[in-house]
Amino acid sequence: MPTLSIISCRMLGDEIVHLLSSDSEVKELLLLDEKENQSLSRKLKSQNRPRILLSWESIGSHLQEKQSSPGGHFSRLGIRSSPAKGLMVVVSLLRLGLHSDLELLRNEVYDEIRRMSAFSDGILIFYGRCGDFLAHIQEDLADLSCPLYFLTDDRGGRIDDCIATALGGNEEYERVLSEHKDVAVFLTPMWASSWRTMREDASQGSGRDLRAMLKGTGLKRVAKIDTGLTFEKGFEEKVDGFAREFGLERINLSGGTRVAEKSYERAKSCLLRAETGRAPLPEKDPILSLPRMAWKRIAGYSGLQKE
Repeated sequence: MPTLSIISCRMLGDEIVHLLSSDSEVKELLLLDEKENQSLSRKLKSQNRPRILLSWESIGSHLQEKQSSPGGHFSRLGIRSSPAKGLMVVVSLLRLGLHSDLELLRNEVYDEIRRMSAFSDGILIFYGRCGDFLAHIQEDLADLSCPLYFLTDDRGGRIDDCIATALGGNEEYERVLSEHKDVAVFLTPMWASSWRTMREDASQGSGRDLRAMLKGTGLKRVAKIDTGLTFEKGFEEKVDGFAREFGLERINLSGGTRVAEKSYERAKSCLLRAETGRAPLPEKDPILSLPRMAWKRIAGYSGLQKE
C-alpha cells in the first residue's frame, strides 16, 4: 500500500481536513506529533476521521509494519507483504512564522521534503510559489527519486499562493485583482483566524503600521473569500474585526476547494495506479508568467515582504 505524504502551510489546513475527512481510499492517516498539527487533529476528530499522531522517530517503523502493497515503499527494500487497496497518508503542517522569512520558509520546506522522501512513495506540496521562493522545487531537489506533486490550476501551472488556491486558480486570481484594484487584503477562514499570530511572529508591531503602509495607496478594502469550509468558527465576525481595526471596507468574494481537490486527486491517482515501484514522476508543470501583485498585497500586511 503506497504512502502519500503531504507537506502543507497551516493556511491550507482546512482544505486538508476537507479532503481527508471522508476519503475512504485513505486506509490510515498519520499526523506528525507536533504543535502545528494539533488544530488539524482536532478538526479531523470533529469529522470523525481516525488518525494517529506519531513522532518522527517512530513513523518509519510504523509504516514498515503497515505496508501491505507490492507497490509500497518498503517492497522496494525487499519486504514482501500481501496486496491491499488504498493508501496511507502522512501529513506535516509547517509553522506560520516561516512566512516572515521566505528564505527560511524555502529551507524548511526543502528539509521536510528530504525527510519525508525516506518513507514516501510521493509527496504533495500544499504550498504555492509563494513569491517565487518555492518556484523551483523540482529543479533544486532533482536528486530525489520520490515524485513530487504540486497545487496546480486547470492549465497545469503551479498555483501562485493560498489565495489563488481559494479563488480557483491563477487566472481567476488575476481577474479578481483586475476587477478589485482597491483590495488591500484577501482573507480566507484560516487567514482571518491567523493574521494576529502571524503579525506577532513576524514582530511587525501594532495595527497602525498597516494603516501607515496603506495611506495614499488607494487600497481601502478587505476581501472575504468564502471557500465553503466552516471548520474555523466566526469567519464573518473575524473579517469585520480586521476591517474595523485597519479602517477597511469589506467585500465578499466566492471561492472554493477545486484546486486543492484536483491536485490531491491527481497525486493520489498516480500512486494508486502504480502496481510496482514508484509512480512515474509527473510532467514538469509549466510556469505561468502572471503578475504577483496579490502576493505583494498579502505580504504587505503580514510582514512577508517590505516595499
